[in-house]
Amino acid sequence: MFTVIIPFFNQFDEGLGYLESWFSLSKGLFSIILIDNGSDELLSDRSEITRWKREGHGIKVVRNNKNTGVYPTFQQGYELAAPHRPWLLYSHSDVEMLVPGWDERLRELLEIAASRNAGACGMFGAKGIGTPDIYRSLYDYRQMVRWQCHTVESMASAGGAAITGDLEQVMVLDGFALIVNRQFIDHMGGFKYDQYPVHHMYDNDICLESHYGGFNNYVLDLDCIHHGGMTSTREKWAEEMGTTDHAIHRKAHKVFYDKWRGKLPVSIT
Repeated sequence: MFTVIIPFFNQFDEGLGYLESWFSLSKGLFSIILIDNGSDELLSDRSEITRWKREGHGIKVVRNNKNTGVYPTFQQGYELAAPHRPWLLYSHSDVEMLVPGWDERLRELLEIAASRNAGACGMFGAKGIGTPDIYRSLYDYRQMVRWQCHTVESMASAGGAAITGDLEQVMVLDGFALIVNRQFIDHMGGFKYDQYPVHHMYDNDICLESHYGGFNNYVLDLDCIHHGGMTSTREKWAEEMGTTDHAIHRKAHKVFYDKWRGKLPVSIT
């Protein structure tokens, strides 16, 4: 029912360590595409990949000649994934699964989500986005206020409360594990990754595209841990692009606010 797409840029030891939880706790009900985004070494050469394939897991590894950034890999995964799978799970490489049989549980939740016309789903989201001050402070991340956050149990320390049902409707979702309906992607005409710099704010943009395209967004009750910032805080990837992570952050916020300023702030409540 779904394909997992995960980009890697170095950090193989930690990323593949977290990925071990995906396979060891699963029931083998998913396929996965790993995108090596121009890492210093070849991801395909890692012994873990060979072992997982030998164990029968459906794994495809592709390599880009350079680091294209996170958001362009969304379109790449969309084009590479089998078209008969209705959901694409775009995950960062620093996510650890906690639930035995998580893939079976996710399939159950996505069946419910499909019946509710879901465009995007995830494990961490917010009821609303934006404040009136965004029109005066286009570049300030603090203006991206998220209120009434709902998280799974392992992320409650981030400031949210555990969700009480299988699914709960939200306005936006965090992009660390964003699950997107292929029907919605088709509706968008693919991901407009060229509108944004290579990272930041794409998750909020996708969710608003879903909302204003007539779809719904849901937080799912599936426990996992996003260890967070693995590549952005430990790699000098932005320097290769002649910029900094902070500068990309500011640019992405301006693109987002310029695009959606007439419809912000927005909330489902």
